[in-house]
Amino acid sequence: MTDLAHLHDQRQPFEDLESALVKLALDRPGELHDDAVDALRYVIRFAKMHQVRNAHGVDVDVSDRLRTLGRQVIEKLSPGLLEHDDLWHAMRSAPELLREVRDQERRIYQNSALDPDSLHAEVCTRQLVVACSGGGGSGYGYAGAWTLLHRRGLQPELIAGTSIGALMSLFRARRRVYDGVPLIEASKRLGWDNVFRVLETESRYGIPATLRLYLRAAIGSLFQTPDGRPLTFQDLEIPLLVVATGIGIEAFKYDMKYYEHFMDDAVSPGALGNGVGRMRQFAQIATIFRDFMSTPDALREVVFGGDPATYAADILDAAGFSASIPGLIHYDVLRDDRRMKALLDDLYSRYGITRLSEGGLVNNLPVRPAWNEVQNGRIGRRNAFVLALDCFSPRLRYPLFYPIQQIVRPNVQRNIPYANLYFPMQRVLSPLNLVPALPDVTEAMRWTMEEMAPHMPFIERMCNPIRELPRA
Repeated sequence: MTDLAHLHDQRQPFEDLESALVKLALDRPGELHDDAVDALRYVIRFAKMHQVRNAHGVDVDVSDRLRTLGRQVIEKLSPGLLEHDDLWHAMRSAPELLREVRDQERRIYQNSALDPDSLHAEVCTRQLVVACSGGGGSGYGYAGAWTLLHRRGLQPELIAGTSIGALMSLFRARRRVYDGVPLIEASKRLGWDNVFRVLETESRYGIPATLRLYLRAAIGSLFQTPDGRPLTFQDLEIPLLVVATGIGIEAFKYDMKYYEHFMDDAVSPGALGNGVGRMRQFAQIATIFRDFMSTPDALREVVFGGDPATYAADILDAAGFSASIPGLIHYDVLRDDRRMKALLDDLYSRYGITRLSEGGLVNNLPVRPAWNEVQNGRIGRRNAFVLALDCFSPRLRYPLFYPIQQIVRPNVQRNIPYANLYFPMQRVLSPLNLVPALPDVTEAMRWTMEEMAPHMPFIERMCNPIRELPRA
């Protein structure tokens, strides 16, 4: 089995070279002809290849053959691109490196089962992968990101999300052809009384909390097959990963009643509590996060849609667990659904857990799981551009949530190196605005689109196909 962390370390220098090359070419239009830029990018991408899927669907490992070439590419291009910002310095090495690439191409075709069309598809195209963080109401701006990418003709091939990032990603993953109407329809339907309820109920798979999340009642009809069956991960037209936290029994320092009534004084039927005193109580959720994270060995990253045993899971259930906040929001599967309960029972047994909860405890920005899925061959090719959208980066605008942002920040920072572009959103709705009105949603979308616009030339250049070298 491939050591994915080691593979990432091997490929990262090539990612840095291509990013630097593209940024310099954008900053200095006309300094190098586009054909020359593409030739250099071809060299860099060719040298980083590891496994390539051939025309028969078989993965061919070419990494050993390209190790020497890889060292040459890094040695010759790094001074110009990474140290001196000099395109012409890099270009002086191009003829020699192109000859080496040509020679290696011939050897690969002669000595492996890899065909030219498959190799060139791996090198010349990059597939867009998007990861979305958790962050409560701050994540409604993700709809703006989906809209902007669609308008620029950029099609995600895999999406990963945590909490609100998972919920918003459901709307994009359901169809390859983007349709923003279901999200607008959901915004019209969403109201406090049909999303949350303040009442006591049993708990089986989730952690009890003051608010009960009823996703199925609010938007369930938007995520069904034509015959009325709830959508599962294997029904989605775009592969989706949803991160939740599996919690072992040893992580619980209190009985379940403690969590069930933790926020009772701050929540009233129909709204979150008002007033400075009540608002400060939300900051106390950080104490529960710290309690759980004090026993890290009891926390498991559960990736719905990544673990094959979860492909048949209902997507709303997975997103519900990922978005459940200990002490505040409880999600569970209490309905009469033998199939889903059997799946969860098996999952709990295999992971050694007793509850599922908020994905941000273990991974609030699931870039690494998305990158791993790509390298494991989930979307066919391995040359992905990973865009990380973070609606919950530490900021002083919402100081009550700063402690929680600081708690989850280490797991976010562990994921950022796996992204080709990390985009921390600055203008966002309050994390407490869990069921915003449609005008708030549209404003959050506009903010995100405006903030992302300056990054779009780089994203487009990195994702659009490059020219194929003339075939030898």
